[in-house]
Amino acid sequence: MIHEFKKINIETRAIEQPLDLSVPESKIMLAIYLASPEVENDRRSLNVFNGMRKAKKEGRYMGSAPLGYKNTRDENNKPIVSPDKNAPFIRRAFEEMATGNFTQEDIRRRLRSKGFICSSRNGLNRILRNPLYTGRLFVPAFKDESECFIKGNS
Repeated sequence: MIHEFKKINIETRAIEQPLDLSVPESKIMLAIYLASPEVENDRRSLNVFNGMRKAKKEGRYMGSAPLGYKNTRDENNKPIVSPDKNAPFIRRAFEEMATGNFTQEDIRRRLRSKGFICSSRNGLNRILRNPLYTGRLFVPAFKDESECFIKGNS
């Protein structure tokens, strides 16, 4: 890009590390100056990824809490999810589904009549199929580790 700028008579200058680009050896320093932040960003990204994977393997859930839970913090100020006002509805849905006496639509209608708001007809199906509601976190496969489910911390 610097070469293209030079073709149209635009001179590039660095504020923090001025370089004389008319000297060929300066290109080595320019390459180091440009590559260093990129390496730092990649390292930071890798550290965040590894930290999040480690937290999942320890049974901690990261992200927005699913319906029926809210994001809070424990006594050590670590993020956790805890039940909210919708939790009894979610529990009831699982209990009624386990009996085998009701369809998902029956359960959704009954809960809705009691004040539970489910975003869509498919919403209850997604809740009932989500392993997070059974206290298990999904840890995807990575490198030589296979995917697995981890018991979540309460």
